[in-house]
Amino acid sequence: MNGFILRIIAMLTMCLDHIGWFFLDDPMKLTWIGRIAFPVYAFLLADGFLHICRDQRRLNRHLAVLLILTVVAEPAYDLMDERLNFAHYLNSQSNMITLLLGYAGMGITETFCPSAPATEERRSGLRIPALICTYMLLGFANYMMKANFNIVGPLLVMAFYWFLRMPDGKRKGIGRVMRRFLILLSIFAVYLLVYFWVRSGFGGPERWWMEVSRYAPWIAGHALAALILSFYNGELGYHQKWFRRVYLTFYPVHAILIGLICILLGR
Repeated sequence: MNGFILRIIAMLTMCLDHIGWFFLDDPMKLTWIGRIAFPVYAFLLADGFLHICRDQRRLNRHLAVLLILTVVAEPAYDLMDERLNFAHYLNSQSNMITLLLGYAGMGITETFCPSAPATEERRSGLRIPALICTYMLLGFANYMMKANFNIVGPLLVMAFYWFLRMPDGKRKGIGRVMRRFLILLSIFAVYLLVYFWVRSGFGGPERWWMEVSRYAPWIAGHALAALILSFYNGELGYHQKWFRRVYLTFYPVHAILIGLICILLGR
């Protein structure tokens, strides 16, 4: 499974997720599929970063595009989420802010612990405490800005970044897929444990379990995402300019369309 197929999956599952939340009485009928979208987007961002992280010019261009998309996507997300209730626009922020914070975390990690061979001077003994503090601050920033996926959103991007840096070992075929699947399931298990704990208001086991029960389909969606990502072969696939533009603009464009349709339907 190449990058082109993953991008198609990301766009389709995100669109289905939003159709469920804004047009169905029971959004959970589609949200278990929709939970595939963000992990795939985060994975693709980490993979793309690792492919260009040693080319400063491409890295700067990539960051500039991400910043522009974040600025453009925010009002589009607000229109979709709150329609014309302008006073509520600060209640929730778009996924692009979460992805941007994850991108910043990857850039900082490359400074302290580069993926390419580095001198001992760059590999300072303080790099691990510095990275832990950085990741905590990024998660806290995402939480305080009320961006999606609270504390753990940017950390999922970082988890994929480290996952993609891992050697794949000598296993091939189904053995390699199963190894990757089990690692990704472990990442999602920790991610969801913390996510639901934050959603419960940092409450006790009973409140945490109420959140898990309420959003149980999310677990199935993340398990499917782990399975899909396990088959990624590292190849870019079809990458014509028109498709790259569609992929980059799909989030804000589809959000604006959903918001306008909701307004027209009076939802």
